[in-house]
Amino acid sequence: MDFTADLPVVQIRRTVMRRALLSTAIPPRVALAMGNEPLLLRYTIGLFGYGLIGCAVTDAGSCLSRLAEQPHGLLVCSDSLESGDVLALTATAKERHPALKVIVISTGTDPDPALVRAAWIDGLVAERDMTFHSGALQAAVLAALGGCHFRSASMRKQPMPAPVSELSPRDYQILEGLADGLTDREIAERLMISPSTAKSYTKRLLQNMGARNRLQALVIGLRQGLIRLR
Repeated sequence: MDFTADLPVVQIRRTVMRRALLSTAIPPRVALAMGNEPLLLRYTIGLFGYGLIGCAVTDAGSCLSRLAEQPHGLLVCSDSLESGDVLALTATAKERHPALKVIVISTGTDPDPALVRAAWIDGLVAERDMTFHSGALQAAVLAALGGCHFRSASMRKQPMPAPVSELSPRDYQILEGLADGLTDREIAERLMISPSTAKSYTKRLLQNMGARNRLQALVIGLRQGLIRLR
């Protein structure tokens, strides 16, 4: 398969991640703990880029040490580590840093039931759900930052809720702009309207979706299937 034409998507996802992290009260710094180097490189470069990464390790001990050195807002780890247990790592990290958001990538065929039950894990993503176009990991991060728990498609026992029916075509255009990480001014340029009009449309969208802010509107849109991440 040829993904060359889709490479700009990588930059869009990085922009969305950066703006989402900066829009919250948590430190805009990401900790990565993956069981091997290829996984580290894949998620460092592919989604976050180097600018947001505070540490990149392959074992639990190093991860906890790095988290203690400076505040991090997000921990993304795989379910298998070079040394140490992911359940113990995430539980300890949450206990020591309560504001930390935790995402775990399940690399096996079936997730560990203990991971599924762990209430302190904000997002659990099956690696098989993480195709180039799915945006599953990005959706998990955005949901966690928005105060929601996330499970990727193959782990959900219940179907996704029905879309919000009262959204207008313009609402969907604004929501798509949020998914692309655009500011109100950039949305205005895309839709060829004034910045003040774009701001008004964004405010109306939040009201229609019952969202407190742009990030929560994006999370609701993802969870209800109103939009897909590019």
